[in-house]
Amino acid sequence: MEVYDNEVATQGSAVGTAGNYSEEDHATWHRLCVRQSKLVKPVACREFHVGMPRLNLDFHRLPDRDLMERHIYGLSGWRLADAQNEYLGPTEWFEHIDAKRFPVTDYIRRPHELDFTPLPDLFHEYFGHLAFFTDPAFGDIAQRYGTVYLKARTEEQQLAIARLWWFGIEFGFVREGDELKVIGAGLLSSPGELLHALRDEVPKHPFDINQVAATPSAAYSYHDHYFILDSLAHWREAIDSYARQEGLDV
Repeated sequence: MEVYDNEVATQGSAVGTAGNYSEEDHATWHRLCVRQSKLVKPVACREFHVGMPRLNLDFHRLPDRDLMERHIYGLSGWRLADAQNEYLGPTEWFEHIDAKRFPVTDYIRRPHELDFTPLPDLFHEYFGHLAFFTDPAFGDIAQRYGTVYLKARTEEQQLAIARLWWFGIEFGFVREGDELKVIGAGLLSSPGELLHALRDEVPKHPFDINQVAATPSAAYSYHDHYFILDSLAHWREAIDSYARQEGLDV
């Protein structure tokens, strides 16, 4: 599930029924998992490669939310929240994150949307995000974003925090030695945007908190540039630095 900044309108509900999937739905899931696994193998960050075996997704059948929640809770103490197949507003999103609940939908994209879907989609959430949430240390960083967001006093601060999340763990790159790896779940789960973002001619800038905070997100199209974290710890440092800068740590 993506959380969009305040400049983006909330998307209405998508059609989907919890656990009541057709064989076409399962086939779409399988095609996405197999194809995306091959695409991300050489470019995904270390944390993704460590977390995915822990997550133990079945690539043949769509996941059962209740079973997955029990599994992740046992690993990291995080639960899964029902996002009602719609985009959550930033405040509702970060309320869940602060409470160690990750919002997920039951909607699976249509077969003609394999490369990209603008709707909230469980492939993005389960394949893109949940491997990271098998790690308690990662979960602590994510929760920190929720805590600081809820302390924000102005819409400008809320927007900045949403963008630090967005361009980090949704659409970010991270350095691993001399290589750039993908850490953003929106890239890891989007065949189309991943290939777009990996092109050499697409700009990638250092993750400066003020530049990131001033950059609008792109909800319904590919981004025209991305940001690079120095490490996962850098993503934690970003929210801590912003909290100190804005007096939100008191």
